[in-house]
Amino acid sequence: MPTPNTTIKVLFLCTGNSCRSQMAEGWARHLKADVIEPYSAGIEKHGMNPLAVKVMAEAGVDIAGQRSKTVAELGPMEFDYVVPVCGHANEHCPLFPGKAKVVHVGFDDPPKLTAALPDGEAKLAIYRRVRDQIRVFIETLPGALPERNRQMDKESVRQTVREGYSKIAVSDSTSCGSGVSCCGSSAEAAEELVRHIGYSSDDLAVLPEGANMGLSCGNPTAIASLQPGEVVLDLGAGGGFDVFIAGRKVGATGRAIGVDMTAEMLTKARRNSAAYTQQTGLNNVEFRLGEIEHLPVADASVDVVISNCVINLSPDKPQVWREIARVLKPGGRVAVSDLALLRPLPQAVREMAQALVGCVAGAALVSDTERMAREAGLTDIVLKSKPKYVEAMTDWEDPLYRKIVEHLPAGAKPSEYITSLEVQARKSASKVDYSAAVNELVAIGAAIAVNCEPCLKHHYHEAQQLGVSKADMARAVKTGAGVKDSPHQAILRLAERLTGAGLCKPMDSSDPCCGSQTASAPPDGGKCCN
Repeated sequence: MPTPNTTIKVLFLCTGNSCRSQMAEGWARHLKADVIEPYSAGIEKHGMNPLAVKVMAEAGVDIAGQRSKTVAELGPMEFDYVVPVCGHANEHCPLFPGKAKVVHVGFDDPPKLTAALPDGEAKLAIYRRVRDQIRVFIETLPGALPERNRQMDKESVRQTVREGYSKIAVSDSTSCGSGVSCCGSSAEAAEELVRHIGYSSDDLAVLPEGANMGLSCGNPTAIASLQPGEVVLDLGAGGGFDVFIAGRKVGATGRAIGVDMTAEMLTKARRNSAAYTQQTGLNNVEFRLGEIEHLPVADASVDVVISNCVINLSPDKPQVWREIARVLKPGGRVAVSDLALLRPLPQAVREMAQALVGCVAGAALVSDTERMAREAGLTDIVLKSKPKYVEAMTDWEDPLYRKIVEHLPAGAKPSEYITSLEVQARKSASKVDYSAAVNELVAIGAAIAVNCEPCLKHHYHEAQQLGVSKADMARAVKTGAGVKDSPHQAILRLAERLTGAGLCKPMDSSDPCCGSQTASAPPDGGKCCN
């Protein structure tokens, strides 16, 4: 945090320094000039986006005098913080001298989202939404910057979560206190919680004892619309609560798989499996040890992915969403219940290890959740906020939520910051994944079609490295030559019909660059292309 009468230097970084980073610099100058000395730059330089300038002017902030620039143009300046505001800038963030701390905060890309829209209000509405989201973030500065920097590294987060849930797995009581608790509850309190969030008596009737530990914040099996015969995967399965419910819904011809990174939880779930089979007569559930960022599940093998209050625990949520997309079959579905943020939490709350295990400190913003799912390639994304869960935890005086209240501004409620969020999405059924070898063959044909010698050499060597045969490469070359020569031959044939000039040689139908025309070979044995 800055001391009185000092400012911190913050560089807002984006791909082209034309829109989001310019908005961030403008808001920082407008709202935080007393504590922040803001700059913006790009990995490249695309010029000022006129719509960004327009919507900022509507909000009373003039950024027309700012200029688009690259990082190199800033010279040897040292920054306290570098804030990439888009994924590309974060992935390609250059090294900065001194002690600059890099803090990634992603926002949607208005030019990309509006590329297919006509000029007008629909396009401006997207720019205004992103403008307002950036303002909300800037309003949290500078406090949010040290907070983000001091967060534990990924492995420390995993270890904290693993230790917390290991204790829950082997304990008969809650790790946060008595009664209903987001950190695990007594059997009676756990049943009260899951009934409150929508589980039916039928769902709970044949659950093995101890499977419900009160760790749910929603009911993903209800929104998943599971069908007999489907394969369903539960991320962070714990003691098997949702897996056992899903197993009954998919029936004997289906399969329910649970993944959890905590050995103690896995032991408990596998022990519960025997009771599940005895009670239901079904032998269709299994539990695998693994991290949800690296799922021990084959590509395109799952019909439905569910998860209940777990993704927020991950230190690498974009990777989790990419893994979800990877394991889903084309047309597969996502049904997730998770905790998410309506606005950033105060620093003190985010630094509480108890709040991390309790699914709060690691929660992402609702808008970031939608973005991560979309960037993973999922479609038909529907988000639904369910505030009653957080309101109930507050009313029931859950120990964690009591502590959260202590760190909120006077009069503020946890439900103003935190919500239970239902996420439904789908993997496109029409996506085709080409192998690297096929990609190189297509590129070789394209290189021939456009007369690009460096392209041909590059993709020839890449294809060799992949073990592509010269015969296959030759076929790609002939196909590219046909694409290249077809328009030329077509115009010659038209000219011949119009003028009788005899411009087009007879063609050999066996040569792919000669089309479908058949004729006797010319006297000299030539072809229309060689």
